[in-house]
Amino acid sequence: MSLRYTATAKQNPGRKSWLVEFRHPLKTDNNNKPGKKTRKGLGTNDEQEAQRLTTQLNRLLSDESLWSIGLQADAAKQFDDKVVEIFYDEIAPRTQSAVQLRDKLLPLPDHSQGYARVALLGVPGAGKTTLLRQLIGTHPERERFPSTSVNRTTTFPTEITVADSEYYRAVVTFMSEHETRFEIEESLSAALVKAIDSSEQKVAETLLEKSDMRFRLKYILGDLPTEAEEIDPYDYDEEEIESAIEDPSEITPTDEEKVRSQQLLTEYVARIMVLIQEKKAEVEHQQGLLVEMSTEDCNAAMDLIEEEAVASDAFLELTSDMLDEIRTKFELMPDGKFEKTTTGWPRAWHLETAELQRKQFLKSVRFFSGIAHQSWGKLLTPLVNGMRVSGPFKPSWANTPAKLVLIDTEGLGHKAGATADLSEQTLALLHNSDVILLVDSAKNSLTNFAAGKALEGIVNTGHTQKLAVVFTHMDMVNGPNLKGRAKLNHIFGGLRNVAENQLAKNVSTEAARHLLHHLESNTFYVGKIDKADPKPAIPELTKLLDHLAAAQPPVFEPVSFPKYSSDNLVLAIQEASTDFRQQWNGRLGLAQHAEITPSPWQGIKAMSRRYAEGWDDGFYLRPASNLITSLSAAISRFLENPIEWSGQPTAEQKRETIDRIKAAVTQKIPEISSHRLRELAQPAWHAAYALRGTGSTFERRQRISGIYAKYVPIPDAKGDKLVFEFLSEIKGIVMQAIDGIEQEVNDAN
Repeated sequence: MSLRYTATAKQNPGRKSWLVEFRHPLKTDNNNKPGKKTRKGLGTNDEQEAQRLTTQLNRLLSDESLWSIGLQADAAKQFDDKVVEIFYDEIAPRTQSAVQLRDKLLPLPDHSQGYARVALLGVPGAGKTTLLRQLIGTHPERERFPSTSVNRTTTFPTEITVADSEYYRAVVTFMSEHETRFEIEESLSAALVKAIDSSEQKVAETLLEKSDMRFRLKYILGDLPTEAEEIDPYDYDEEEIESAIEDPSEITPTDEEKVRSQQLLTEYVARIMVLIQEKKAEVEHQQGLLVEMSTEDCNAAMDLIEEEAVASDAFLELTSDMLDEIRTKFELMPDGKFEKTTTGWPRAWHLETAELQRKQFLKSVRFFSGIAHQSWGKLLTPLVNGMRVSGPFKPSWANTPAKLVLIDTEGLGHKAGATADLSEQTLALLHNSDVILLVDSAKNSLTNFAAGKALEGIVNTGHTQKLAVVFTHMDMVNGPNLKGRAKLNHIFGGLRNVAENQLAKNVSTEAARHLLHHLESNTFYVGKIDKADPKPAIPELTKLLDHLAAAQPPVFEPVSFPKYSSDNLVLAIQEASTDFRQQWNGRLGLAQHAEITPSPWQGIKAMSRRYAEGWDDGFYLRPASNLITSLSAAISRFLENPIEWSGQPTAEQKRETIDRIKAAVTQKIPEISSHRLRELAQPAWHAAYALRGTGSTFERRQRISGIYAKYVPIPDAKGDKLVFEFLSEIKGIVMQAIDGIEQEVNDAN
């Protein structure tokens, strides 16, 4: 057996738990060679048990016949479950196991039980979560659930069932240990790059809050104190307001815990600085000073410095130490029960309490959803990938509770610098919801680009009939001529502007007209909903609640079917491919784009790693989502223009039929996008990520462009096998949906 594949049991200094360190034969290192160094917890404090598990792992490492995910079942017959998890977990394909686990522990009710599902969409600060508070009746000061902020708050789906029950129930699912380690590594990598030419304060900020504002280590590990002269007297948003009003029984670290956290963070930053200065000195000794290099050479040198640091034992030890510290935070949870993996990493937490224990229930849930500053250091919010809550929630202003499942989503455009394309997760919600509630501030009235793109996405997926719009902050829209109906007309005018310009241009005039007609009776206007008693808004909130409770799946009557030209479909696919490729040439800096600026090399590299290692689109660069949007938009325009219809359908019947086809097609497009850009292209992504040395940042961009050229080819007169396969896939799902409608009509007649 190669010494390279020998496992060793270890303990991190100051820790009781044992871990194992080994080189994984099925994972490549930074030089694109098999044998990435890996550390995994053994889930035991007993040395003898740790050695027993390590001996078994060494047996597995010595048997190459078991080095395949397909042979995991065979390995399970020979080795302890912990050993099997340690070896196979990091190479297993990502699944929807978190959703399945929530379904197992707390199933969502559906129409058979009289419930309607409502998906809430909106840009950060629109008032989406504040509206949700009103709909479930949580007090904005005493309970503050779910958490709100003008900044980015919701980064995972929160599903709340208004249940006729005597109990409150909650289920929270978490990132895997592997994914948590990945996020720590990404945070450390960003901090290492920042440390090349920045102060310790800036390095700490980068480490504790990623630029996409999704994985915030400061919530888990605490924060370093801000220098007095750096405090901004106006920097006091809703997040801090929520901190200021918390009661004494709230989740707060003790003074001793705060001191320990700050000491740990100071140590982490110091280790980062020492490591990066060492690697910087080595590279500058070989290549010269960074300040004297060209931009391209400097980027390549910084890339090399980061890679040398990431490949070091010091980086592995720092990652492992931080992971161990995060693991201890789960032990602070006083209530509920954890579901854990064989090695002890929490997969889920669940709790059930009586109705009278509501205060304690919501306090427990805030461990996983809170954002308040004074709770930093004890919150587990960044590790959560989904929350489901059920209980006898009811607004104080409602006569009777409504049977609703309310799903709060990540804010549109939530990732800093992101495109506004809807994520794959959000698109799935559109198809599975009965109502899509788009929330925007009346101050903006859909002038935010992301809100307009969301409206376009809803129309392109055929879900206009599900849509309702809520404008918040009505109390903040003032003017001498803005009273009563004039104010409503002014606000609706923003929506009308998006429809008559953006949608009419990008979809069709008829689709825009239909949307406006639908929203004239499905738009709601509320203000002062951040108050415990939203008196001026109660009549409109009551109308909204009644609208949501009455939602039913649309009933389709097949009376006529459209006929399309396959030649026009080819042109639509060509249009989609061209749009996607031009966008990405702009992001890669390979060509100019009127609306897109080139992404920094660090972002391109981080994205290539995510796709190489099979992670989802939880990042601000999301090619799979971009391809879905380009295809959905082009095919939507194609479907808007059939060459003829059977029979003599009314305009309304035509609209219902076209939307039904759109929904069927756009449910399939994510599968094609994921298959092409993730599964088929994964080896190419790995090769792009593995590039090192001078010129590697530019070559990586070219390699990525090559991935898109291969898997999203632009159909032209020449044609080849790749183009034919791409066209066949897209045409297949479109024609299947069209033929399905024709069959329904024929069956009905």
